[in-house]
Amino acid sequence: EKLFKYFDVVPKFVSPSYKSMKIDPEKVEALIDEETMGVVCIMGNHYGGQYDRVDLVNEIVTKVNKEKGFQVGIHVDAASGGFIAPFQKDLPEWDFRLSNVLSISSSGHKFGEACCGTGWLVWRQRENLAEHVAISVSYLGGHADSYTLNFSRPATGVYSQMYKFQRLGIEGYTSIMDNMMTVAKYIRDGLKEMKGQDEKTPLFTILDDGDAQCLPVVTAMLNPSLQLPFDDIDLQYALSQGHWYVSGYTMGFEDPLGKEKKPLFHDQPSSKTMFRIVVKSNLTIRLAEHLLETFRKARLFLLEHGEGYSKYPHKKVKLHRQNTAC
Repeated sequence: EKLFKYFDVVPKFVSPSYKSMKIDPEKVEALIDEETMGVVCIMGNHYGGQYDRVDLVNEIVTKVNKEKGFQVGIHVDAASGGFIAPFQKDLPEWDFRLSNVLSISSSGHKFGEACCGTGWLVWRQRENLAEHVAISVSYLGGHADSYTLNFSRPATGVYSQMYKFQRLGIEGYTSIMDNMMTVAKYIRDGLKEMKGQDEKTPLFTILDDGDAQCLPVVTAMLNPSLQLPFDDIDLQYALSQGHWYVSGYTMGFEDPLGKEKKPLFHDQPSSKTMFRIVVKSNLTIRLAEHLLETFRKARLFLLEHGEGYSKYPHKKVKLHRQNTAC
């Protein structure tokens, strides 16, 4: 969003289905034209943890480039998946093995076990990084190029990431990933067992990609067929009584340029809600048991007091007064 705002770039969005939360590669072709800077695929999206099929998008980009003489490349946003996908088996190709993938970004502080603020951007080759982007400085002793907007950056993240690379290695990161996926499966299975007021219909509709080839993320929504008077935001508040913060979302986003509210998915309104649980390495099975027990208590509370939610719907809360500063 900062790129769009700061550099006046017009984004073109591919609206996925809520059932997959992945871009349809076939829809990408129609959006590429002579002004296209590049195509972005996400390895581990924010909402459900799914991986876009970068390999299929690569085929489309290759086709368009050949037919129209373009040189469109792909950037892989692996902010979350960059430290998960490399340690998972049998994934479709998503990295520099694909000819059109020119750059990959990843956050070391998410699943890379580094300190907060650590991020990485890797280019396929030096020529893909235009020289006019860099600011050359020499006053620090020697010659150095700076590519960031804010120049000065702490080195703490680099040191902590290098320590984790050496301390954990491929085997260590694989073990951590396997453990997080196991805990996510445990939570997902626990949610699947919970029923609605009839004690038969599943309380939740699972929206994530399941137990493999995705992030250790559990995403779901209250089963629409139950026609409950409360939503996933109400569930978030109920869970907070057990000292758990489970993020509830509406299925919409604010257009970074037009500011209007748009639906995330083409088959759900922007007002529809869902929730997600991100499993990190410090979320143990014992903590997951407590989380599921908190879900069970929240279920009983919401079903018992459900009518109250239909009488008192959500209201916008004004968080501050817009007074003139002294």
